[in-house]
Amino acid sequence: MNAPQSYSNTAHCLYTLYETLPDTVQREFLSELWQKQRQQLEAIAADKQKKLKKNNRVIFGVMEGEFTVPDNFDDLLPETIENEFYTATL
Repeated sequence: MNAPQSYSNTAHCLYTLYETLPDTVQREFLSELWQKQRQQLEAIAADKQKKLKKNNRVIFGVMEGEFTVPDNFDDLLPETIENEFYTATL
């Protein structure tokens, strides 16, 4: 995709101007540019995290009263069923 001619001219003029700056100013300019870019990326990442957290909310108690857990839930499984885990073929 080609950039418009005016954009290309502006970019070339800015780069030419940049090249005329002393090395210390160039380094400081790049440092600030990278810092701003990092801040923008961090802001985008933070927004994305907020959206993910908002969409992944867990509502405790929403199924209260819908089913009951049997009293023997933590008991060992019968041996015949337990053996199925080790002998069954996929």
